[in-house]
Amino acid sequence: MALSRAERRTLDEIARRVAAEDPEYARRLSAFGGHEAGALGLPARRSLLPVVLVGVLLAVSFAAFAVATARRDGGEPARRAPHVLLRP
Repeated sequence: MALSRAERRTLDEIARRVAAEDPEYARRLSAFGGHEAGALGLPARRSLLPVVLVGVLLAVSFAAFAVATARRDGGEPARRAPHVLLRP
């Protein structure tokens, strides 16, 4: 949701006051800027890149795990030794 002009002016005035009172704090806060929303309110592509990369990495890891644990003998389960029940 975009801010109205009045809200934007109020925030700009607050930013100017903070910069005048404590320039170091204003400088540190400005480092968090630059993640402006796009036209549809979604984060910029630059912000989404790490999320997409992690998603792709997870998908590839899951696929590799699925292939590694797949049954290798035509879909039949591996044969196991019969269980022996010991009676006391």
